[in-house]
Amino acid sequence: MSRNKNADLDRVLRAATLVFLERGFAATSMSDLVAATGMNRAGLYAAFGSKHQLYITALGRYREDTEPELRAIARRALDAGVPAGPSGDGVAAEPLDAPRVIGDLLDVVARQSKSGGFIVRAAVELADDPATMRRVQEAWTELERDLAAILARAVETGTMDAEADPDRLARTALVFIQGALVIGHADEEEGRLSDAAAGLVDLLAAHSPSATAEEIRSHAPDEALLNES
Repeated sequence: MSRNKNADLDRVLRAATLVFLERGFAATSMSDLVAATGMNRAGLYAAFGSKHQLYITALGRYREDTEPELRAIARRALDAGVPAGPSGDGVAAEPLDAPRVIGDLLDVVARQSKSGGFIVRAAVELADDPATMRRVQEAWTELERDLAAILARAVETGTMDAEADPDRLARTALVFIQGALVIGHADEEEGRLSDAAAGLVDLLAAHSPSATAEEIRSHAPDEALLNES
């Protein structure tokens, strides 16, 4: 009975999430939720307490459905190699191609944006609601932490320039990703998001040591001219 009840509540949450994504919190009525979930008002209130609490719970379910794929990409990148310790234990850190990894994350974000980007929409509509914003901030903080860890590992293993600021670049990527969720959901021009994502990857790649060295060489005096002088 417990398993059946949990499965039914999970189905209700998924149905409610779709309604909130389509209509937003304010425009969604209890009648809409009853129609979408198949659970009567008394059942919804008994299970969730209020429309607001159902919204908060649906937001949590949305995070559980969408964030693991992003976290798995970050974990694989970070677990690929760990720095050897001073005693020689551990394995040598593998070079980490941070732009490629973040490009993989952006591919997932572009796909998820088609389903609405619940986190962004919640932040816009319920920016004054502490309960909602606490969960939104948690989502942003966790993603930014993962991005910063990827970029820091790239600096550590020498695939990004030592002068690169992982925290600042991570925050830049986070803001881009939140905007991408909006663009990907609302924009009818297919190429806009993919072009912008490629631009962000290029921006990160410009922090690679080879890119930095090439820039220095391009501005250096020609060796032949130096010899002639």
